Amino acid sequence: MRKNRKMSKSMSVMAGRTVQIGAVMVMAFAMVILNMLATSSCKHLEKVIRVKEGELAKLDEEKEREGGRWNSMVTSEKLETALLRHGLAMKTPRAEQVVHLRPDGRPYPGQISVAKAAERNRISSTARYTTPQLASAPRPARPRRSSRAAAPKASVRR
Repeated sequence: MRKNRKMSKSMSVMAGRTVQIGAVMVMAFAMVILNMLATSSCKHLEKVIRVKEGELAKLDEEKEREGGRWNSMVTSEKLETALLRHGLAMKTPRAEQVVHLRPDGRPYPGQISVAKAAERNRISSTARYTTPQLASAPRPARPRRSSRAAAPKASVRR
């Protein structure tokens, strides 16, 4: 039988280096695989972005077309034609009929239309109508009955 031999020093160094080289190769392989996965997902995202940008460009073109169509439809001549076609006898308001309002809903002062509306409302019967006062003013208290008034009155016999 052969005798068990110890591993020589050169053999142990060679085994250690083999493990190191194997670890480096596994790490390099893992890095290559991760790089391929990242590249693949980036290319997929590029395709998706390209498709979305194309859709956005189409929507922008459609918006421009529809904006042009709308602008051609809202000219005063086209509006009057459309109103007549539907049997409506309407005209655009005159300058004194337009009231410009502030963001809080009150009209800007000094407008001719506001002055004319105030004059109409002053004369109009509906302008004199006032809303009932809600519990803003306290009601007067009822007078209390005195103790004599609380006693029952005697009935009168006939």
